[in-house]
Amino acid sequence: MFAVQGIYANGTVVLDEPVPTNKKYDVIVTFVKPLDHSEKDTEREKKIAALARITGIITNNDTTLEEARAERLSRQ
Repeated sequence: MFAVQGIYANGTVVLDEPVPTNKKYDVIVTFVKPLDHSEKDTEREKKIAALARITGIITNNDTTLEEARAERLSRQ
């Protein structure tokens, strides 16, 4: 058993570090305490928003990740 910290926001868990295995694991997610808003939280929220966009692309669209990336780059 090992632990990896992360954050939960908007229905998504984002880990702060890579998981040190490629095997499947049963997991238990423990909500420790609510976070005060900080600069670190803002960076995490950006990661969560990006993950949510990718998840939406994968689950709700026939667009490939490459096509979505190209579309995003064309909007910049």
